[in-house]
Amino acid sequence: MFIEPTGTTPTTTPPAPATGGALTGSKDEFLKLFMAQLQHQDPFDPKSGSDMVAQLAQFSSVEQATQTNQHLADLASAQAATSSASLSGLVGRDCKAAAADFQLDRGGAVPALQLTSTTAMTGASLVISDDGGKELRRIAVPAGTSSAQVTWDGNNASGSPVPPGSYHIAVEPGTTTGTIAAQWHGRVDAVELGAAGTRLRMGGVLLGPGDIQTIGQSSTPTPQSLSNPGATQ
Repeated sequence: MFIEPTGTTPTTTPPAPATGGALTGSKDEFLKLFMAQLQHQDPFDPKSGSDMVAQLAQFSSVEQATQTNQHLADLASAQAATSSASLSGLVGRDCKAAAADFQLDRGGAVPALQLTSTTAMTGASLVISDDGGKELRRIAVPAGTSSAQVTWDGNNASGSPVPPGSYHIAVEPGTTTGTIAAQWHGRVDAVELGAAGTRLRMGGVLLGPGDIQTIGQSSTPTPQSLSNPGATQ
């Protein structure tokens, strides 16, 4: 015969928190959960001291990792600000930049493109395409020379101005046997800081700082060095 014990209230052990996922919440929230676990644990099967120490140690490790991540984020921001400020030294200088992907902004004239080849160019063409790869304009390169300057007026093949946006420049060698390199050649007018990152303005073209390949002497006049298009004046 089964006799139910008297004076004892059945206890329910709450499910233990998962330890595999990331710890979210504050330190106070963790301590509240920890104390609740102590109060509601099964008195006939209490948690061992080593388990409690392990949970506290795990929280301490996660808290330290969170603080480390915040410090790294602050350091990255400081380095980015320093890098942007140092780029202001390029403003007013005649530079050459790799011609590949670029942003057309139409804040000025499109700079000239300098083409150089290890051999005389024959049948080469400069091809401008949009972000989707559609060809917009093809410009023939003068034959018989290993260096040529080509100007693009910012129009497509039908003579209509292309809208501001992302574009790509490539060189088709034709029957040229050497290697052809294309570079923008112009003065850096400003360093623009925006949500898309830091960009260097060269006439109506926006380029990444990593595109700069040659830095020349300063030319006058020197415009505003740093600008933020999204800032309120």
